[in-house]
Amino acid sequence: MDILLIVLADIQRDARTLNMARTLRDAGLKVGVVAAGRLPDAEAGSGVTFIEWADPGGRAFLRMRSLREFLLCNVAVLLDECPPKALYAMDFFVLSATVGLGKQLRVPVAYDMREFMFSLGPLEGKGIKQLFITWSERRLLTRVKAISVSGTADSTIVSKRFKLKSEPTVILNTPPYRDRVEHSSLLRERFSIPSAAFVIVYQGVVHHGRGLAPMMRALVEMPDVHLCIVGDGPFRSPLEDIAIQTRVADRVHWLGSVPYDELHAWTCSADAGCCLIEPVSMSYEYALPNKLFEYMMARIPSLVTDLPALHDHIMRYPVGMLVDRTLSVGAITEAVRRMRVPATYDGFVEQCKVARELSYENQAHHVIDMVSRLTEKGRDHAIRNR
Repeated sequence: MDILLIVLADIQRDARTLNMARTLRDAGLKVGVVAAGRLPDAEAGSGVTFIEWADPGGRAFLRMRSLREFLLCNVAVLLDECPPKALYAMDFFVLSATVGLGKQLRVPVAYDMREFMFSLGPLEGKGIKQLFITWSERRLLTRVKAISVSGTADSTIVSKRFKLKSEPTVILNTPPYRDRVEHSSLLRERFSIPSAAFVIVYQGVVHHGRGLAPMMRALVEMPDVHLCIVGDGPFRSPLEDIAIQTRVADRVHWLGSVPYDELHAWTCSADAGCCLIEPVSMSYEYALPNKLFEYMMARIPSLVTDLPALHDHIMRYPVGMLVDRTLSVGAITEAVRRMRVPATYDGFVEQCKVARELSYENQAHHVIDMVSRLTEKGRDHAIRNR
């Protein structure tokens, strides 16, 4: 095995890991994945070795401990005679366990820094947890040989903060290229939404700071707009309460999480995408989330918070309407009104064709180059320790 990817998630719902595994496999590398769930049927027998971890659910700490025990007790034994040349921690929550496994197997470790763990939106007001995570990540980074991030601004900020010798590799959260699913009506059919209604989709984790609460409050002023949420997360219950309190619950629809390979068809059945990130932390302030690229691939325009990375993207690729960072009801409703002007809407849809240029295939070389360098280090390390 050349590279073993490790993630604290269901592999079928983790787009970043799934896209990376497929890209490396197609480049001729022998790829392994440790995750919950099972590989999509298309990957069965395709050259990706899958090692299933039984996710116990519950709190993140308990899940992290479960995966660490699984890696160090089961996977280490499994791989001891023929270890991979390198390991790849696909998020912070598996970094400690991956570093421990790397030490045990004597192979280098890469780290996919998906967010600024030193400034997390969900930990707003939880200082002790935030301090512990910040300290832990900085300590573990001394054992990491390569870092990847999801945006150019992230690379610059991380390099300065951690005084890195070389800038991290930028791997945008873009999907592989797909044609639009024409005349898709999945969301309308699933939730009996009138054909004349305007459907806005949100996809991703349901967390504090993802713009869903402001969007629901704005629905009060837009009686023909429906919000469909494709995803799960810990903030669902408070959001359901907000929907009830504002009397829009009949126009807020919860689909739940779907396998990544099914996500595109659902997204294509919406009229617009919600990418209203709230600037509650530095991580969110500079976010460039995969949902924006998924909306582009579906050829639907986006509502986008006017934050630094998102602003730069919309200025370069005008695929949606910027909304003032306050995310006031007035700002959101005015953005939706302007978006729905036929000429404006059609212009955004036309601009979404740039999705082909930004598809995962066109940045795959960054992934392959970084992993190839890492596995070469792993090979040299193995030779030295024979």
